[in-house]
Amino acid sequence: MNFTELDKKLGTGRIPLAVCMPEEADTVSAAYEASNLGFVNCIFVGNETIIKSIIDKVAPGFTPEIIHTETPEDAAFKSVELIRNKKAQALMKGNISTPILLKAVLNSETGIKRSNVLSHVLVYEWENSFKFLTDGGMVTHPSLDEKIEIINNAKILAKSLGIEMPRVAVLSAVEKVNPKMPSTLDAAVLAKMGERKQFGKDCIVEGPLALDNAISLESAHHKGLFNEVVGKADILVAPDIDTGNILGKSLLYFGNVQAGGMIIGAKCPVIMLSRSDDKQTRINSIKLALAAGSLD
Repeated sequence: MNFTELDKKLGTGRIPLAVCMPEEADTVSAAYEASNLGFVNCIFVGNETIIKSIIDKVAPGFTPEIIHTETPEDAAFKSVELIRNKKAQALMKGNISTPILLKAVLNSETGIKRSNVLSHVLVYEWENSFKFLTDGGMVTHPSLDEKIEIINNAKILAKSLGIEMPRVAVLSAVEKVNPKMPSTLDAAVLAKMGERKQFGKDCIVEGPLALDNAISLESAHHKGLFNEVVGKADILVAPDIDTGNILGKSLLYFGNVQAGGMIIGAKCPVIMLSRSDDKQTRINSIKLALAAGSLD
């Protein structure tokens, strides 16, 4: 699947999108753009007076449903409640502190967590198909246990977007295990787990792999690597947030690829737009989250 096919998957129906505290212009504009394209019906959760004043400035005539709340905690609770009660199918962060929103998502009694780890996935188009990079936005220095959850999260997202058998490359600087490089040790363990089907029978995990080996068959074969992942990886797993973030931004700014991102690990995608995101990236992120749908 690619972004052209994504539009076809979304079709003509509108999907309810809960937007938590859309109390600044960028969030309202993104929701307005998605609504104008016919993909969403927006449910705004936050201070009604502030929301209406922003709509009047940046999106006059826009009439989303508004659920009034007095505090950020209440806005987070009610936004998550919309997902839990199936009144919305995706959740977008507005002008609310990320920890407050994620606390509501992860609440063991009233939240919508699916995994013990929330992770960021950048979805980008490369050679006319979706590829996935994780985690460049949530888990700073993932442990082995956290990397297991990160892979599972990305696998579920990839399958929801049309990749039947995701091929996972666990990245490091080299393709050989080096006791002085912890990322290679984790990658080797994860690859062995994949070989023993501990990630299920519906994905293939290999590592450690340098980036060139993961995406270039010629490079992999030159180094004597022959398996089902090298040169054809669908999911790239970064060893830490620094690597994932830098690689992701290199794709966006140097590579100029079409992309969108979201937080995975809840029962639906959580859209967290950055102020530096251009219009297309914001719309792509919303489209991807809507197409992914329920990840429960």
